[in-house]
Amino acid sequence: YGGTQDNNSLGGPSRTINNAGILNSDWYITNGGDGFETQVDPKDPNIVYAQAQYGWLVRYDVQSGEKIGIQPMPGKGEKAYRWNWDAPLVISNHDHKTLYFAANKVFKSVDMGNTWKSISPDLTQQLDRNKMKVMGEIQSPDVVMKNKSTTIFGNIVAMDESPLKKDLLYVGTDDGLIQVSADGGGTWSKKENFTGVPSMTYVNMVLASQHNASTVYAAFNNHKQGDFKPYLLKSTDEGKSWTNIAGNLPERGSVYAIAEDHVNSNLLFAGTEFGLFFTIDGGDNWVQIKSGLPTVAIRDIAIQKRENDLVLASFGRGFYILDDYSPLRSLNKSLVEQAAHVFPIKTALQYIESSPLGLRGTGSQGASMYASPNPEFGATFTYFLKDSPKSLKAQRKTAEKKAKENDQDIDYPTYKEFVAEDNYEDAYLLFVIKDAQGNEVNKIKTSASEGVNRITWNLRYPSTTPVQTKEAAVGRYSNPNSGPLVLPGKYEMLMYLSKNGVLTKMTEPVSFEVKALENSSLARQSAANITFKKDLSEIRRRVRGTSNQISELETRLSHAKAAIQQFPNADLEWMKEVKALELLIHDTKINLWGDYHKSNRDVETLPSAGERIETIVYQTWYSTSDITTTQKDQLELARVEYAQIRKSVDEILMRVTELEKMMNLKGVPYTPNRLDWKEE
Repeated sequence: YGGTQDNNSLGGPSRTINNAGILNSDWYITNGGDGFETQVDPKDPNIVYAQAQYGWLVRYDVQSGEKIGIQPMPGKGEKAYRWNWDAPLVISNHDHKTLYFAANKVFKSVDMGNTWKSISPDLTQQLDRNKMKVMGEIQSPDVVMKNKSTTIFGNIVAMDESPLKKDLLYVGTDDGLIQVSADGGGTWSKKENFTGVPSMTYVNMVLASQHNASTVYAAFNNHKQGDFKPYLLKSTDEGKSWTNIAGNLPERGSVYAIAEDHVNSNLLFAGTEFGLFFTIDGGDNWVQIKSGLPTVAIRDIAIQKRENDLVLASFGRGFYILDDYSPLRSLNKSLVEQAAHVFPIKTALQYIESSPLGLRGTGSQGASMYASPNPEFGATFTYFLKDSPKSLKAQRKTAEKKAKENDQDIDYPTYKEFVAEDNYEDAYLLFVIKDAQGNEVNKIKTSASEGVNRITWNLRYPSTTPVQTKEAAVGRYSNPNSGPLVLPGKYEMLMYLSKNGVLTKMTEPVSFEVKALENSSLARQSAANITFKKDLSEIRRRVRGTSNQISELETRLSHAKAAIQQFPNADLEWMKEVKALELLIHDTKINLWGDYHKSNRDVETLPSAGERIETIVYQTWYSTSDITTTQKDQLELARVEYAQIRKSVDEILMRVTELEKMMNLKGVPYTPNRLDWKEE
């Protein structure tokens, strides 16, 4: 949930089971106007609090689509409230019906916004903005747009309640104050001077720690004064004193937001004008996260604790999510000194992706149909590789560069070294997945890249179709070339590194679990189901292999035919055998893949052995339902039909080989796949 400038407050999923991804239609508006702070009831996700500019707060019911305005209003005799465009809103960690909301004072509701009471005086410096100098002078009231489309000055812009200590409240103002109440708003203490932070610097965020009741963080932002330095502070005494934790954050890059990991108190995240940074030592050293994230202002950060997902709200580029950032918790100096490391593997949810648009992806909806990709389906392996083996050529070029830098002659390679360079095999990683019984289930190959990387297994067995060195791209009418889904259960993964063709095991097995999403109305995939699919995969392996073998025999026969027609001494009587074999191949192909003479003329045909098998694959590969009786019967028919086809292919193979032997004896030039056989 979040807000978009001029385009409402809204909500939508971070993942769907739709194979097209996340569509515009998955999102819904929770409130109109400029979109701002949104909070979700932690006990009832159907209750969402959203707002527009100047504190226009509503309670939105996701289930019904209804909303009701619940903004605090001044009572008789009260002064008007000064609302920021993005007024801070907090749902209490101690009672999900308790809300805190702030203008220039703090309001509290214990009945989900139906009733409000003020629990503070005006907590700002109460300055007259019209008497402040802008660009060095007090501006005339007639200056263009001076008091239009700008937030009223002198209000609370940041607020939080300690998740560990009830009634401990922190607020920050747009005029540089942090106010603290330890008694639920009964009394407030003010802090207005912060070492290293210019006075009246905007307090962009305050965040109470979930690990220590006395710890609180604050992000100050002074870009309105032309100051783009990062101001990030921490207090360990409930805001009485503060220390700088900006560490080595870039000197230019205002800080907007901070988040604290719920497991490791030293793992912090900072959203800045130019991207996202994290620290594993409480703020001494910060590292930027760039992969998949553009250089963009990160205005807010949320952590989805159950999934360990880091959610970012950018200014102008939408939401970004780092799925399962938990590996960052265990990063340390000793780990990065290891040759390789696999981080704990998150439980993988298993389900069948749906196709509500009829085909893969956005189907036939046209180029204007927007879809944002889902996270990759399957078990995600996060791993660290300290060094990727460099090729001999890369090593030589590095040495040459170093020699030139030192004003030295390079060592010119020898012939033997050139040969070694030319024959060098690039490094790669191989991940081997095994089931609980130690049986290999699948393998994944990827390039060997240094640092922290990720790869995802799709929870399927490999395909038993003929091996290809390159996989064809998956289109909207096709599915990936893979086997059936594995059963839910325990699995393990091992990581190997290939250096110039020599494989070395880099890690011990790391176990993980595959768990069904349980979103099916019927019984899910059983052991009997997977046994059937394994049997189906095996006969499919044989049928597809036989089909390729027939194609190879056709090639051999066509070249033999050409050789007989072209080469002297090749016996023309052999053409009779060639013709007989052509007819036998023709009939065998029809038995394997169907009568194309009929189908090309729109005449009904019986399914062939191969068609029966491929139909069952099409019907069952993307389903966890029980196998039907029809599918079982079709498989048995295919087995019987294939046995006869295999006999025909064996006969063709024998006769083609005999023909090629006679060609050898006559000295006929080479034809494809012909053995160099000759009688002594």
